[in-house]
Amino acid sequence: MLKGAKRPLIILGKGAAYAQADEAIRAFVERSGVPFLPMSMAKGLLPDTHPQCAGAARSTVLKDSDVVMLIGARLNWLLSHGKGKAWGDAPKKFIQVDIEPKEMDSNVEIVAPVVGDIGSCVAALLEGMGGNWTKGPADWMGAVSSKREENVAKMAPRLMNNNNPMDYHGALGVLRTIIKERPDAILVNEGANTLDLTRGVIDMYKPRKRLDVGTWGVMGIGMGQCIAAAVETGKPVLAIEGDSAFGFSGMEVETICRYNLPVCIVIFNNDGIYRGTDVNKAGSDPAPTVFVKGSRYDRMMEAFGGVGVHATTPDELKRAVNAAMDSGKPTLINAAIDPAAGSESGRIGNLNPQSKLKKK
Repeated sequence: MLKGAKRPLIILGKGAAYAQADEAIRAFVERSGVPFLPMSMAKGLLPDTHPQCAGAARSTVLKDSDVVMLIGARLNWLLSHGKGKAWGDAPKKFIQVDIEPKEMDSNVEIVAPVVGDIGSCVAALLEGMGGNWTKGPADWMGAVSSKREENVAKMAPRLMNNNNPMDYHGALGVLRTIIKERPDAILVNEGANTLDLTRGVIDMYKPRKRLDVGTWGVMGIGMGQCIAAAVETGKPVLAIEGDSAFGFSGMEVETICRYNLPVCIVIFNNDGIYRGTDVNKAGSDPAPTVFVKGSRYDRMMEAFGGVGVHATTPDELKRAVNAAMDSGKPTLINAAIDPAAGSESGRIGNLNPQSKLKKK
């Protein structure tokens, strides 16, 4: 099925990263010549800068592909259950490689189910390819590459701005460079806008270096992930946190300081959830999405003996993060983001019946 596809796509999920079959997966993807799309915690199995990576053309490959191979990825809500607008009008056939047989046909028909350990399955697929495998259609690969390059070019100027106050893209632009220069660092990421945008902007270069909220989409796990990653790996940890996400378990900075862990926390502080500019139309109290203006989370870190930094520009943020990663000292950087820079994550307000009535 994969060999006969006109517009094939491989999706790598966190199960592929768990399997630790990195070399076999890389060999399979490269020999197939098929574009691949990594889910968030599978980023780095092959570098996001790999010529076959379709991360920057996600919408195009989901919409236009005709055969999709899932390796350790499941058709849950993160992939719109394999149907709907995100997948376009082109009919899809799915191949799924997964260790759990109950995942087959769970949301859509899996035409070619492959059940088993991912390492063993991929090794068998590689053997089945033999020496006469013809790589995917050149016109499809060319279309994906063109779309990827177009989107990367559009984004580049936004990632290079030095605005004061910062917007998300200017801040993420410098953090993107830092991760590129420090590929062994562990990246922890949670939030709403902070999660969505970081996932798309920051490239990963090695497997199992990115931790985020995963399938369940919960907030408040970032600080625990930082502690576990630092203790387990001994590598420096960079946490990119939304101010709301940090609020769920922010007191764990005391634990980070108590054990003197090499953790640098960057809080994207835009004074609220999504945006810090909402108004409560029902009364004089602040809107429930608005936090205390000008909060100084950096001073929390100082209270426990860590390093606190208040950064207002991308240049200041870059200097502070590099200093923290070099020193290995527990550090929290309060990155002041323009309160108007955010947007409603996932447009979930569209699910609100009252919102729909107002539009009508």
